[in-house]
Amino acid sequence: MDLWIKITLILLLAILIYREILKSALHHHQRPSQKSKANFLNLLLVGGVVGIFTYAGISITWIETRDLRPYIPKHSPQMVSIFDRGVIELEGMVIKTNLAREGELSKLADTLTEGCNNDQGCEVQKMFDYVTNIPYKTDYTSRNAKKVVESNWGDCDDKSNLFASLLNEKGYEYRFVYVPHHVFVVVHLNDTDDLPFLSASLKIEGKNFYYAETTSEGARIGEFNGQFPYNFEGIYDIKKNEPVERDTVSFSIS
Repeated sequence: MDLWIKITLILLLAILIYREILKSALHHHQRPSQKSKANFLNLLLVGGVVGIFTYAGISITWIETRDLRPYIPKHSPQMVSIFDRGVIELEGMVIKTNLAREGELSKLADTLTEGCNNDQGCEVQKMFDYVTNIPYKTDYTSRNAKKVVESNWGDCDDKSNLFASLLNEKGYEYRFVYVPHHVFVVVHLNDTDDLPFLSASLKIEGKNFYYAETTSEGARIGEFNGQFPYNFEGIYDIKKNEPVERDTVSFSIS
């Protein structure tokens, strides 16, 4: 539900409850026993209003997300509700991810991988080619993967959202890797025949996850993008909804 719709509904509910409190307070002709009962109900209503506003205050507290752009324009912070879908916390940062919902891009994923005959390398590279060929354009928010397809442009987090969403549709494992002002994807493959001669990867939980730099037009899965682990700000597993312990991750080019 949109944040502003939530705020509007909460305010309307609070107004209705407050109106009932005022109506109850105006009944001065009540007998003492009735007044005592009314006062008790008023107390409950006031407590309810306070509880609602306390919850609302928590749920709509805005947090400036960790910025993925090379600079922050004045007066244009990216703000999100801490309860909004896709908000993660990583190494002290609050980050907005924006993947497509399950099934939204299934037709696109199937179309892109036609003719691959379930070959992993072929499927992942075909989807990756589609994403890297989308024109790069910087924006001021993390845009939904479906919107990136419709608009045919995006920056690093937009295109990473799209690639991750396509991988979800085909059941591939991946992780988001965050570095200063940038994010890229690493994807797990068993079939590595089609990878470049020198392939960059991270070993996570005993599996090799290969670099996938979505902002590099014409790139191949496994191409090194210049980002060594010492530059990582964090690695996140969206499926498990938890960060990856960086001290358990190893890097290699082979």
